[in-house]
Amino acid sequence: MPKITPINRVDKTEKYIVVPRLVRGKIKKTLKRLIKVRGYCYFTQGVALGIIDFIYRAVVKLGLGDRKLIFSRGSVRAAGKVTGSTVEILELDWDLGTSIIIPMKINYHHTCRVTIDSGDHRLKIMEIIVLSGLLKLKYPEKPVRWRNDAAAAIIALGWKTMETENLPSVYRLE
Repeated sequence: MPKITPINRVDKTEKYIVVPRLVRGKIKKTLKRLIKVRGYCYFTQGVALGIIDFIYRAVVKLGLGDRKLIFSRGSVRAAGKVTGSTVEILELDWDLGTSIIIPMKINYHHTCRVTIDSGDHRLKIMEIIVLSGLLKLKYPEKPVRWRNDAAAAIIALGWKTMETENLPSVYRLE
């Protein structure tokens, strides 16, 4: 009889991975310990336990199971400045998968208020930027504004918003 694995199970692992980082224009490789595994998603220490389930479900829903995704926390730079408003996505050498670095600048509990189709919602910023990064893997041709609005709409209204032709209007209040 096959063993049934519950959907909310998070395995432990003792694997390490070399993750390249762009630091001051030079590639620096750092060794990171993978401590949690959930399907095709690997997580290093520092990734909030509350977001692991969210990430895994989003990866399954977007159909990104054909690649290994490694999530870690670190310093993310955009236009040469440290930022907390986007994730850094790097393809790893030797077909090891895709590294997604979540900025250390934000905490999992940081929220923002947004208006979506005249409804007021309070959403976690980390969930928005991680889902926006996953949407970039799925829809690389879409602009940043579309991915951010789609991420906020999905979190607030559910995945059914992706089935419609036009996304609802999204406005940040804070």
